[in-house]
Parts: sequence; structure tokens; C-alpha cells
Amino acid sequence: MEDQGVTPPDGVAGTQQVRLGRRSFLKLGSLGGTAAVLAACSAPPAPPTVVPPTTAPAPTAPQVPTPVAAAEPVTAPLVSDVLPYPRLKIATLSDLQKGVFSTAYPDQFSPVQVLKLGAKTVGGVGPDEDIVAYSGLCTHMGCPVTYNPATRVFMCPCHYSHFDAATDAMLISGPATQHLPRVVLEVEGQDIYAVGVQGLIYGRPHNLSLTEL
Repeated sequence: MEDQGVTPPDGVAGTQQVRLGRRSFLKLGSLGGTAAVLAACSAPPAPPTVVPPTTAPAPTAPQVPTPVAAAEPVTAPLVSDVLPYPRLKIATLSDLQKGVFSTAYPDQFSPVQVLKLGAKTVGGVGPDEDIVAYSGLCTHMGCPVTYNPATRVFMCPCHYSHFDAATDAMLISGPATQHLPRVVLEVEGQDIYAVGVQGLIYGRPHNLSLTEL
């Protein structure tokens, strides 16, 4: 291969072109690379990169729970409580000539049996304190009960619960667990008024008035 000419750098005397062979040219290149490697090795190491410390997040204030308004306790009426239904006239003394009178209280959807037992009894009113009234709905599942004046017993035709009218309509037998609610009565002259109910009428767990029906 032909030799190549190399022009000397500025400042070198003469203008004579130096001719180098291919082998000489490769040697020069190899020497230049070696010099570069040596120069890189002899250079001082670069200082390590310093990573600034991460700033810890400021502590957050603990969450304060939102106060919840306490609900007012709801007191369920007891079976022995007298619920103050409206005062209504439900019968007269003359209606009890046969010993039993069917009516309704506190509205037409709540049948009531008014009884004259012929002997003083619990809660009885009137001249002989023998007039009482009870809800006509069984406390088991609300079926209308029937009354037998001869035995003074209420009987539920649906599930055969029996209640003794002579002893505050207490449960005698059957799946019911409570006696029939007693209607609280007042007598004025010949008129009989209902003023409340002792116990819970089936389907009426809360106190109602005629305006709330």
C-alpha cells in the first residue's frame, strides 16, 4: 500500500512533507490511544455525588372525631301503662242489659267488648263496680275474639287462646302470652266513657289519637 503524506503542524521548520508508511501510521494511532488511557488513569477521581438528605414530613395533628349528637332514648310503653287515648263515649248503662255490648275504641278498627259481670271486679266501674271493657283483638296475632257470657271467657277462634274476663282478662291457655288490653272506663250518669287503654292493642304499639289515624 502506498505511503501517506502527513503535513507537519504550524511552527515546524520547512515545508517538506513527511511520508509515513501504513505500519508507522497505525503505531502512532496506537500510541495516541495509550496516552489517552494513561492520562485518564492518572487524573484524580471525581468527588462522589452528595445526595441531600430527605426532609422528614412534618407530623400531622391527630384527627379529632366529629362529635355525634346522642339520640334521645325511646322508652317503649309497658303493658301495665295506661295509654291516654281520647276520651270517648262508647256505651250507656242501658246497652248492658244482656251483659255484653260490642263497640269500638279508639277508632272503628279496634273492636271492644263492654261487659257487666254482675260482681265487683278488677277495674270495674258503675254502681256495682262490675262494668269493664276489653280489646276484642287477641294479643297473639290480632284475631277478633268471641265472648261467652255463661263462662265469662274470651276465646280466639284462630289459635284458641282463652282469656278470663272475671280476672282482668288474664290468659288461661293458648299461644298468646299477654292478657287482653283493658279499656279504662268512666261513668257519668248513664253514659260510659273510655279514657285510655291499659296494655297494647294488637297492631298499636304506640300511643295514637284519632287525629293521627
